[in-house]
Amino acid sequence: MKTQEPGRSAWCSLMLAPWMQRHEVGVLLLRVGVAAMMLCHGWPKLLLLVSGGGSGWLDPLGVGPVLSLALCVVAEFFCSLAVLAGCFTRAAALVLAVNFGVVVFVYGAAGSPGQSELPMLYLLCFVALACTGSGPLAVDRLLARRLCGRYRAGDSRRVVILPRSGARNDLS
Repeated sequence: MKTQEPGRSAWCSLMLAPWMQRHEVGVLLLRVGVAAMMLCHGWPKLLLLVSGGGSGWLDPLGVGPVLSLALCVVAEFFCSLAVLAGCFTRAAALVLAVNFGVVVFVYGAAGSPGQSELPMLYLLCFVALACTGSGPLAVDRLLARRLCGRYRAGDSRRVVILPRSGARNDLS
């Protein structure tokens, strides 16, 4: 068992632990939490679209109620799945941010400010994820390593990993 430093409480030791000092843990919790909650909003809309009941859906963009519902399902269900997995997170979070921008600025203006707090919170979370990306524990990071190469610590040159031979080539 690891002993603590003299004069340091258990709470300080926990808060100063290396894994707590990294922002990646926060990005992971934000990404997984907000995407899981959004799936709960998208699933009933997907069922409504599949059952053919989208004719009474609201049409804020003037493209028809069924197409508006389909766009909402793409954003709230399929893009939420992508954000949850961390696959194309920035693009999926941007689509979700646009979706909630419409909710906040088109529907939120008509209602009271108290009714638009949750959509504003989702909008803020998805804008933050579009800015930060998925973090290290995501499919995006694996894809970036395979497709774009990786960087060595302390080296400004790009290291490309060739998939067949496994040899490394340094590029300037």
